[in-house]
Amino acid sequence: MDGEAEPTMRLHLHVSHAVQGELFPSADAQPVTRGYRGTVASKVAGITYRQLDYWARKQIVEPSITPSHGSGSRRLYSFKDVVILAVSKRLLDAGINLQNVTTAIGFLAQRTPEQLAGITIMCDGQNVHECTDSEQMVALLQSGRAVFGVSVGSLWHQIKEALEHEEYVDLTKTPASTDTNRPIDDIAAIRMRKKLESRRKSRAAA
Repeated sequence: MDGEAEPTMRLHLHVSHAVQGELFPSADAQPVTRGYRGTVASKVAGITYRQLDYWARKQIVEPSITPSHGSGSRRLYSFKDVVILAVSKRLLDAGINLQNVTTAIGFLAQRTPEQLAGITIMCDGQNVHECTDSEQMVALLQSGRAVFGVSVGSLWHQIKEALEHEEYVDLTKTPASTDTNRPIDDIAAIRMRKKLESRRKSRAAA
């Protein structure tokens, strides 16, 4: 990430419960009632605050409740944001390049927080896969290649437990700072869709 060349890796996602390209969470998603400051989000996700700030400024993983709007403003992250932060950290630690991690973030963003509990992300050294059932994982394990996995579900439970002991902002009493009346997850999905579309246009023009 610090200027070193990274191998190009293709990203393959097996999405059995969502339409590819549809970055809007299901209508049955639970309302977001708690927001977490950046210090809490970085601590629980296992990253430094400096890295959290860098990802937010570069629009890699942005807080979906209250984005930063300049010096002095405070970001607010949702539980789902913290899970995605933690998954991103594990993928980068495993050697997945930032471009493919960003694409994976886009697909995780289309899931509801509840759906994230049933996902495992696996890599066979060349391709990244989003697995939603055991058959997909078994097929990868039987491919003969060395495979590692990031259990989004396990991180989901760990983060849920950790956040129970951290300070939070009660959004039922303090409205989120958003520009529209859309649900918070919808706003995050729209941002991600715009970023992915912009990157596709840039690659096409290159």
